[in-house]
Amino acid sequence: MQIWDIGGQSIGSKMLSNYIFGSQAIIICYDITSHQSFADAEDWLALVKKVFPDREGRPLLALMGNKSDLSHLRAVKPEEHTAFAEEHEMRPFLVSAKTGDGVSASFFRLASEMAGVTVTKPEMDVATKVVRAEVMGRPVSEQEADSAGAGAGLAAAAAAAAAAAAA
Repeated sequence: MQIWDIGGQSIGSKMLSNYIFGSQAIIICYDITSHQSFADAEDWLALVKKVFPDREGRPLLALMGNKSDLSHLRAVKPEEHTAFAEEHEMRPFLVSAKTGDGVSASFFRLASEMAGVTVTKPEMDVATKVVRAEVMGRPVSEQEADSAGAGAGLAAAAAAAAAAAAA
């Protein structure tokens, strides 16, 4: 499975369509503490629909709300998140890049679905186990600052070997 994070790209970038063309899954990420970030998801989705105008040829779509560890600062209600995902036939996920909550499980579920594999409850329990690692020689405070900065963007997962990744 290949994962391309193109969130730093301008939505008007000429190369953006090339990055997502041929993808088997596209994850639109936003920051749950920023309603503007959530509103930008509509623009990212419009770009996806432009590149993949045929609904049947469109890749698997997911909506990923990041910073679930900051639920006390939430600007986007869970109902809004779910309604948007359902309206646009997307898989909804809430994750925290900082703590790792939901990250592995969301990618595990997407890879499994792309490969056509049914995931059992025990398999999901293993996938949801959060593993946290420190970068050697780097203060924890810097690592936390880096992971807290993850915000809106579009990650296109071009998974030519999805079956192997899900196995």
